[in-house]
Amino acid sequence: MTDFSLQVEKRSGAGGKGRHLRAAGLVPAVVYGGNGGTQTIQLGARELDRTLDKGGATSLLYLVGPDFPKTRVLIRELQRHPVRRNVLHVDFVRVAAGQKITMAVPLHVVGHAPATELGAVLLQNVDSLEITCLPDDLPHAIEIDVSGMAEVNDRIFARDLALPAGVTLAHDFGDEPLVAMNLSRAAAHADDEEDETPAEVEIISERRKEAE
Repeated sequence: MTDFSLQVEKRSGAGGKGRHLRAAGLVPAVVYGGNGGTQTIQLGARELDRTLDKGGATSLLYLVGPDFPKTRVLIRELQRHPVRRNVLHVDFVRVAAGQKITMAVPLHVVGHAPATELGAVLLQNVDSLEITCLPDDLPHAIEIDVSGMAEVNDRIFARDLALPAGVTLAHDFGDEPLVAMNLSRAAAHADDEEDETPAEVEIISERRKEAE
């Protein structure tokens, strides 16, 4: 997988300075975990946005800077403005090469489900999945191949996934389907109309006339 790099600078102090940093196009952040203490840093908002757009929120990152040693991290938390959605603050956690991590990665549906030709629609119930692996084995996403979903009641569960080498599920996801096929309203209504088709009626009165 591809690692991303972000240029950062050390930041002294906190609190009210965050507003001034954001006005200058910077985002305040902290780095913690591993064998080091907590460090306060700042980074460019545009560079951060570009990295997030490319999948950086669920990928390994390198923080680098003239006054900051190259540090391998993951994004633990993003704080966004409730309306404008711009990033207000970032929490980075240090990552050791040989230490397993638990991370939520996005689920991507691939393939064509034959059941859609029967009037079914594909519903994706879960957008991401928590996995455990070594940092170098962390995938950008987990793929769900739906090409085998040929029946209108087919389901795919977490236990059915073909996970990449070195990747395991973080916990038991039970019987909640990740994706499911359901009949569309139009198809279900068509079935109802077929059920309501009147049966052939035997005309008793005509037979009685013949008998008379």
